[in-house]
Amino acid sequence: MKYLAFLLHIYQPPTQLNFVINQIAKECYEPLIDIFNSDLSPKFTLNINYSLTEKFIENSRTDLIEGLKRAGDSGKLEFTGSGAYHPIFPLIPNEEVKRQLDINKEKNIEAFGKSYKPRGVFPPEMCFSSHLGNIIKNNGYDWIITDDLPYNFYHKETPHDFIPSVSGLGVLLRSNFWSNQLSFHTWKGGDFINKISGDLDSWFGNKDGYLIIAMDGETFGHHHHYYEEKFLRSMLYELKNHKDIKLCTLSEIFDAFPMKEGFVPPSTWSASVQDLEADDPYPLWQSRKNPIHHNQWVLTHYILGKVNSIKKPDKRLRELMDKALYSCQYWWASLWNFDPSQIYRGAYLLMDTLELYSELYNDKESLRIGRDLYNNLVYSIGERLRSK
Repeated sequence: MKYLAFLLHIYQPPTQLNFVINQIAKECYEPLIDIFNSDLSPKFTLNINYSLTEKFIENSRTDLIEGLKRAGDSGKLEFTGSGAYHPIFPLIPNEEVKRQLDINKEKNIEAFGKSYKPRGVFPPEMCFSSHLGNIIKNNGYDWIITDDLPYNFYHKETPHDFIPSVSGLGVLLRSNFWSNQLSFHTWKGGDFINKISGDLDSWFGNKDGYLIIAMDGETFGHHHHYYEEKFLRSMLYELKNHKDIKLCTLSEIFDAFPMKEGFVPPSTWSASVQDLEADDPYPLWQSRKNPIHHNQWVLTHYILGKVNSIKKPDKRLRELMDKALYSCQYWWASLWNFDPSQIYRGAYLLMDTLELYSELYNDKESLRIGRDLYNNLVYSIGERLRSK
């Protein structure tokens, strides 16, 4: 049997504007939910960070929440766990990873009810490090997902008949090749199924095997208009003619194949072979070659340290800090994606957090130091602009 699984990841940052949320909902989230609840035997795994669920609530989009809940209740949709506000797990302290997982689970259960029962974790941007194994396993999850390119770089091949594991946690590997084929090109669903049917025969031989494809859910309808119809719906129709391909959830793959403990390298779904050769596994969020990243993380860890120095911090303060760890601010500072306005959005949220801390605990010296660190960040942004 050929097992085929799709994980769709939908997310918007806490700083996203409400009119943008509503535009993407119309283009993407509404059509996806219609497919999830169709009578075409859909079977998908979905990650929705609470950051987006919260935006649905703020915008009174209970229809979207109810639609996802209905698909989950019917067994057509499996939810995953993640970080509530989309932080990069390997780059934040372990206790913050656990906190973000817990907030995400608690708040999404409030929204989606009993249909939200994740067995696996989608780490934001698929950023993986082996030390996450114990944290996530001890939090009650069976598996995590990351990209197969770094695994292939070290092991020379991607497994199809077993699941690598770290500290007893299954590490599912998405196909970098096929996920990017579908994300950056437009395929018809029927053509895709006919193509991979032959390819998987060659790869698996006479054995059972699996292929995992994972991408931003916004690919369908927002990045590529009407792609949910051209690809997803037509794929579901075509699968009726391929009884040897089983569309399933990621947890069904986890249950169907044995685990083998072994080395899984630091990973992200955005790293290239050149990044791995340079030992720079998270280049879009913390590249050793990027002074803006350096200054962002100095500021981030300084403020996080101040908040965590209080045994029972004010609820408003802690919630601001949780949101201020979101990943987009670092992504927009990378060497390939540069938008100062987006960097400043994150920096303002960090400084709002520090200003509230200073006000609550009468710590003006910490605010002075934080402003100096913020000015270092501003200077590095200016240097980048002057060098263009």
